[in-house]
Amino acid sequence: MRITISLITAFAFASGCTNGPELIVNSHLEYNQAVRQVMNEELLLNIVRMRYAEAPQFIEVSGITTSFETNTGFEVSGDALNTSGLTAGAGGSVSFTDRPTITLTPRQGRETASQLMGSIDITDLAYLSGAGYRLDHLLVLLAENINGVRSFEVGSELPTRGGQIEFAEVIKAIANLEHRDEIVCGFLRAYDYYDGTFSASQLRPTDFLAAIQSDKRWRPIDGDESADRWALHTYDLEPVIWISTEGMASADGKTLVDILNLDPNVPFYWLESLKLQSPPTGPVDSIQIRTRSFYGVLNFLAHAVEIPQADKDQGRSLMRPPGQGELAKYVMLYLSSILHVHESSVPPKEAFVAVRHRGKWFYIDDREVMSKRSFTMAVELMNLEISGDSSKSTAPILTIPVG
Repeated sequence: MRITISLITAFAFASGCTNGPELIVNSHLEYNQAVRQVMNEELLLNIVRMRYAEAPQFIEVSGITTSFETNTGFEVSGDALNTSGLTAGAGGSVSFTDRPTITLTPRQGRETASQLMGSIDITDLAYLSGAGYRLDHLLVLLAENINGVRSFEVGSELPTRGGQIEFAEVIKAIANLEHRDEIVCGFLRAYDYYDGTFSASQLRPTDFLAAIQSDKRWRPIDGDESADRWALHTYDLEPVIWISTEGMASADGKTLVDILNLDPNVPFYWLESLKLQSPPTGPVDSIQIRTRSFYGVLNFLAHAVEIPQADKDQGRSLMRPPGQGELAKYVMLYLSSILHVHESSVPPKEAFVAVRHRGKWFYIDDREVMSKRSFTMAVELMNLEISGDSSKSTAPILTIPVG
């Protein structure tokens, strides 16, 4: 009898002690992959919708709560064979049942509309470039105007302003500089001085600690630590574009300086939001960009969607390319080289992401790396722009009770 009890105790302890960790291992990655797949499919579906002049709709997976039920069964047997011993056997089974509850919240209201239709934050361009996405691709997708040089406009079936061919020259020059690793878009720490200075002998360790706690810093004037005058200032990371000395001396660097009216003698160019439509009247130390809205980016990407000929013939989809003239032709050719959404009447076998809409399948081929990369860039842009309520976290929370 002592042997039987030990077997039962050991089996129960083994099944209980591995329950919690196994649940986390078996559920975390699966939910991660499922949420990511849903986000990809949702974005592709909205791009296809806009090809058909339909409004996009975003749904947020705001919460995942799952409960697990554990069912155990035991079977014990024992037989007396002779006076010298006792044989005993024990068997059992453990089964788990996952009962998830998914919370879906439509993204709507004034805040979501402003995120969807407001201009994309200029810092997002620097974030995406710093993440490894090509600057020329980002500017084609996001920029409507660079230092007064206009790109095409998107978002309407009506004739629109076609932009300037110089915009294409700017994009070509940047692409060439990138190919030679002579241009970088990123962040630089910028300092904003306050009024008044102090002698270094007047500052105490508590002053430096108080400055840090209030998100400020004490710094010597002009960065010279040997100087005796210090000032209290704030600092922040500001987006910049840096071009190497070799890049500035090249034909491509000279093209940027000439078209964008840049000062060739500064070490870098501040990346700022465009406030005026006209080009600068003299050499400047900044590249000012008016960005599209995320809605405008979706409109643009929709023209990379291949649609059935019958839908074209019956006028079911957008037919007019965005903008008119040589620049629009160049940019549309550029778009077709970086993104292609295929259509099929049957489920695709080699799909990176696929959705079914209007009885057809639309997908990005898993073998087309450039299309996958461009689509992933759009997903990251969506994560930056369509963030939901800024006062709280919008990432889905997975709650797993394991007690």
